[in-house]
Amino acid sequence: MTFQLSDPAQQAFDHNGRIMVLGGPGSGKTTLSLLKTQRLIPTLEVGQSVLFLSFSRAAVRQVLSRTKDVLTHEERSRITVQTYHAFCMDILRAHGRLLTGTSARILFPDREKVVKANHEGDWNDERNRLAEEEGLFAFDNFASGAGALIARVPKVAELVADRFPIVILDEFQDTSDSQWELVQALSERSELIILADPDQRIFEYDDRVDPERLSHVREVLSPVEFDLGGENHRSPDAGILQFADAVLHNRALPKTDDVQQIGVYASQLETITHVASVWLYQELRKAGIKKPSIVVLARTNAMIAEISNWLSRPHTYKGHEYAPLAHDVLWDAEVSAAAAQIIAGVLEWPDREPAERAALTLEAVAAFFEVKSAAASAPIASALTLRDRYRTNAANLRAGRSVRPRGAKHIVEQAESELVLTGNPRKDWVAARRILEGADGLSEIVQAARFIRLFGATDEIGGRLADQWDQSGSYGRATDLVRRTLDQQKLATEQRDPQGFVLMNMHKSKGKEFDGVVIVEGYRRAEFFTEREGAPHVQTRRLLRVAITRARHKVVFVRPSGMPRLGG
Repeated sequence: MTFQLSDPAQQAFDHNGRIMVLGGPGSGKTTLSLLKTQRLIPTLEVGQSVLFLSFSRAAVRQVLSRTKDVLTHEERSRITVQTYHAFCMDILRAHGRLLTGTSARILFPDREKVVKANHEGDWNDERNRLAEEEGLFAFDNFASGAGALIARVPKVAELVADRFPIVILDEFQDTSDSQWELVQALSERSELIILADPDQRIFEYDDRVDPERLSHVREVLSPVEFDLGGENHRSPDAGILQFADAVLHNRALPKTDDVQQIGVYASQLETITHVASVWLYQELRKAGIKKPSIVVLARTNAMIAEISNWLSRPHTYKGHEYAPLAHDVLWDAEVSAAAAQIIAGVLEWPDREPAERAALTLEAVAAFFEVKSAAASAPIASALTLRDRYRTNAANLRAGRSVRPRGAKHIVEQAESELVLTGNPRKDWVAARRILEGADGLSEIVQAARFIRLFGATDEIGGRLADQWDQSGSYGRATDLVRRTLDQQKLATEQRDPQGFVLMNMHKSKGKEFDGVVIVEGYRRAEFFTEREGAPHVQTRRLLRVAITRARHKVVFVRPSGMPRLGG
């Protein structure tokens, strides 16, 4: 494939040394960095690679997909694309003993949230103590731990630099304090290529992400800068970026066929969201896209859950019937993992007595509600109440006393029946999940468990469970197998381009690309412009810009009538 570079891009391509490339969505930063990688590969020695670091698995997937357009098969073997977390975890696991005297262990997010919720002191202090004294690293300590190893242990620094003499850093404007320290340590021996979009900062709610990060880079590392801000290669013939920039700066919105705004009565929000999604799909098909990828975005997870219910129901509009729309939901990983642990525990039932089966499942249900509360931005009183209720009833059952909630009674009744398993992990998993279906108060666990396929771990879980069955004729270690698989999958990269409909909140959409985007605003919930944030709503406008620019071809807004205008 032939690429035509603009003058600034060509200058960045030709420059030898540390550079920082600035540009908006679709400006060609990633392509430029890969072309530059192609130019630099012949300078590498045997065993050396270019390291490309980004923040999310989705961004890594996009980069890996892009490498197929730019690099040959042999050249792709000379570039390593990872998230910051995965790269740092590799360093900690290989050399963490040099920091603490013990092998590094990982405190994954689901368990960290539970431990944090139950910790009475300052969690940041405790998290740092766990890393420094016990070698137990939470995700937020990965970068600081890896950075400390590179900065304090010359041999580790030499090993990393010898393996990765060139490092590309994506989305640098969102780098946390500890990641910034890591980058400074890497810069001592490796050449840096920094990619950033100053207008795409959406993590300012995190006090570890300094909005002046690019100023820090200029002051400390003094890279040569190249600005590609005026270019747009993602949708070069579209007005999407111009519309997004107008929303960002609260300017008059440009007229463009590539962005549609639909205002509806609140009572019609459900139906029109369904209709607009189908319409967008059909429009993209007419434009020649055989299998369009479409994302439906909203401000909050709760709103996304509601939209999922909307799209799962049939609707009638102007005499036309709209069948339920098949879709995936990018859900809360920790909550889904906790639900999967309950299902895995049911698979172990045949190896246990009925009372023990029920008690362990009740304890797993309690853990689910504990994780649900811990994963929220603030504790959820109702979830904590359910946690305590199921935990108490598990204790009552072990003591020979009866249980009271209908959900708990349902589990006890099911545990007294024989669960017939076949050795087919897929069928047996569904059979175990059905144990919970119809139980009062457990529907959200069933729903969360259905989303486990979004981890990209279904095949691996099935393989491990099949191996366990072949070895022992049972799933006796199912909970352990599922937990370890999901823990690892959180850091793995699933190389799969999105197809069909996907639902997620706007923050999760960063780093992803779709043919079309539907952005839905709620009525009296999940609103864009809130009094709490206050005018000029800078953070929301940045977030909306990210959401809009996920689209390659078309964007549709579905908003209740009377909401504040997107632009001035």
